[in-house]
Amino acid sequence: MDFSIETAVRRIGARIVVEPSSPLSRVSSITWDSRAVEQGGAFLALKGARVDGHDFAGAALAAGAALVIVTDDLPEQALAFAREAGCCIARVPDAQQALSALASAWREELSAHVVGVTGSVGKTTTRGLAAQVLSARFKTESTKGNFNNELGLPLTVLTAPKDCEALVVEMGMDGRGQIARLAAVARPERAIITNVGTAHLEYLGTRENIARAKAEIAEALPDGEGVAFLAADGEFTEFIIEHARLAERGIRVVRFGGEGHASDVYATEVAFDAEGRPTFVLHAQGESCACALKLRGAHNVQNACGAAAIGLSYGMSLPDVCHALAGAQAQAGRQALLRMPGGYRLLDDAYNASPESMAASLSVLSSFSTSGSRIAVLGDMGELGSASDAGHDSVGRAVAGAKIDALICVGPKSRRIAHAARAAGMDPARIQEVDDADAAREALSRIVRADDVVLAKASHCMGLSKLAEGAVD
Repeated sequence: MDFSIETAVRRIGARIVVEPSSPLSRVSSITWDSRAVEQGGAFLALKGARVDGHDFAGAALAAGAALVIVTDDLPEQALAFAREAGCCIARVPDAQQALSALASAWREELSAHVVGVTGSVGKTTTRGLAAQVLSARFKTESTKGNFNNELGLPLTVLTAPKDCEALVVEMGMDGRGQIARLAAVARPERAIITNVGTAHLEYLGTRENIARAKAEIAEALPDGEGVAFLAADGEFTEFIIEHARLAERGIRVVRFGGEGHASDVYATEVAFDAEGRPTFVLHAQGESCACALKLRGAHNVQNACGAAAIGLSYGMSLPDVCHALAGAQAQAGRQALLRMPGGYRLLDDAYNASPESMAASLSVLSSFSTSGSRIAVLGDMGELGSASDAGHDSVGRAVAGAKIDALICVGPKSRRIAHAARAAGMDPARIQEVDDADAAREALSRIVRADDVVLAKASHCMGLSKLAEGAVD
């Protein structure tokens, strides 16, 4: 971002509490963390469940903030400091809405191609793959980490430089209307929905409602110009096309993955190396090209097809797309393979989990070639609502049907995984049930050997990332 203080205040509809000494001074950064305030930057005083940003306004002023945006009164001492420093204090009714308004204003200044990414499973990986592909042709920026909500997405837009040529933004959600609000800020011209799964059933009740929520990204595409990328074999693909009125609005639909006869971009001849990394032939626009990924699992072939479709839609050649895909790296907490003390390998996939992603990760673990054991450490899956029991049961059956030598279940909900695995024929002697991540680490230490491969997967709240602590590489 790059606004004058005067313009920033006007665009967020703020009331000035303390006048700036230089209204035309430029503000080129914003944060709600007082420790990250840059000299001459902006500080947003957010009120959270445990921390109130207003308590740190003084620290932000001391760090050199030129603009402090508040929703409540500040103490007179802070106001006096601001007057002396020439800092502007601006008050708004809602800090989050102010952030979105500022991001929307900056979006107007950007000429970049904007691609929106959402889906129940695989959106973060697909976002990374799409950014990797587009960076081979454009100066590309993308969402960092898990900044995919009402705070993270506006910040992603605001941190994009004006000369950015492509911007890939991830959009998460836990209810209807959230993606619509995010899309109103980002205004994507392309959008990909990776799939519609069971994550967020707790909030939305049915998969049809999840599909409606995900379809909001397609509804936001510009009529007659937008392009929607949908899974060729997606159970809700036709539902989304109809619900978002894509044909009526002149939105081009590109189908990816699945079988060739029903898909625009798809893979054949999929094979895996000893660590589950796929090679395949990518097909699109009547051409084909050999491709290899450093990411693991068949599900990432599907994600790669989606990312490839995005790159091809911007005129990239199929060989250039395949070359770019080959350079993509796994992200922390998403199937990164780590060497641990003692020599065993840990497949760290503990950032999040759903029944669909659990099945995909178990498939990856099964594909590993090892002289040791394959050990799955699986924890509770959250936000499944009424489908929680059935979801955990399905994972247990998947474990029993996979090439898994030992199972450690972590948390109260995962006890259903253990029960279902036993009911499906897995030897009870190979199954352990523990309460938390610390107990899981202790249980693992008693059975793991140097040549073993261990999968750690659960919803983020279970803290199974602890198992990755102390990694050698």
